[in-house]
Amino acid sequence: MKKFQVALDLFTAQAALDVLDEVGEYVDVIELGTPLVIAEGASFVSHVKEKYPDKIVFADIKIIDGGNVVPRVVFDAGADMVSVLAVGDDSTVRGAIECAREYGKLVLVDMCSVPDIARRGMEVDKMAPDYVCVHVGYDIQDTGVDPIEELRKLQGVQSAKAIAGGIQLSNFAEAVNSPADLIIVGGGLYNQKNMREIAQKMHEIIHPVSVMN
Repeated sequence: MKKFQVALDLFTAQAALDVLDEVGEYVDVIELGTPLVIAEGASFVSHVKEKYPDKIVFADIKIIDGGNVVPRVVFDAGADMVSVLAVGDDSTVRGAIECAREYGKLVLVDMCSVPDIARRGMEVDKMAPDYVCVHVGYDIQDTGVDPIEELRKLQGVQSAKAIAGGIQLSNFAEAVNSPADLIIVGGGLYNQKNMREIAQKMHEIIHPVSVMN
């Protein structure tokens, strides 16, 4: 089933809650972005999960070390999913996945800055993560790298796939029709004045596909 995720790469709890007031009903996954978790801490994870108990709450903490230790902080706070960086050591990725299994939670392996996505994707796939995510990072989104094209490099990966970086209404349908199982939208929502309308349109695009899948 394809899912729609909002990535809240914001800096205050209030800014994040304001966005969720507008778009929360239309999304399946609420991502508390890296700057937001750094700024507000694990207690905000608990607050969002209490406010949106039926949503998957994803703490994008981008684990690079301590794979079996670091996720516990946000899992204990109520997070349903965490991210671990694929550029990290295999033991770190495996540790995060093992920790998630212990808690009955999810792990997204983020391919940001991986030089050989196809090779690393196949290596990570053997570890059986919940998602492998092609991610065009914020700092390179103005270089013209297309996340939908990058996703093609994971064609041999059997794990569920996620796509992030530069997704907005204009290419949302293309992303939904790609092999991605999780479509992640950040600034394409929260930087728009009519974010509620855009979120509703995105939901209308993905919902029929989700039902079919």
